[in-house]
Amino acid sequence: MADEQTDIVLRDEKHDFKLRATGVLLNDIGDVAVNEDRRNGYLLLPGGKIKFGETSQQAIAREFLEEMGIHVRATRLLATTENIFAIDGRQTNEVCFTWLVVRINHERVYAKDDWEQIVSWRSPNDLVDLKPKALQAVLKQLPAQTMYLLNIDQEEG
Repeated sequence: MADEQTDIVLRDEKHDFKLRATGVLLNDIGDVAVNEDRRNGYLLLPGGKIKFGETSQQAIAREFLEEMGIHVRATRLLATTENIFAIDGRQTNEVCFTWLVVRINHERVYAKDDWEQIVSWRSPNDLVDLKPKALQAVLKQLPAQTMYLLNIDQEEG
């Protein structure tokens, strides 16, 4: 989704910085909800940019409502990731908080970003195309304590 005025983003022609939150939602058989990036051909956890004045927990609840039309609550911080990569000719640095989330009710509302997102369920053992790659091991075995991850992917895409 395009930047909004209240997103915590710094950007110029060659550089991006983003503060993000993502969520790990598991279904009854332990599969993970993922977004498919059709343009670049990889998977991402549901989530997005944190807004000024918003906590990462609030951001992930808002993002799941926008992307999937469901209400979730962040229950445990799994990882903080420094993600450094190049895409579309821009050097990008992200700091991302990844939360374990649970659904808080079964109400479903209109997903504002529904036209933009393809959400599917994947086994934690079938995430070789998930980015950032550093999260793949975390999703195979959820850590008991918050982890710091460094992911550097300098290839385009």
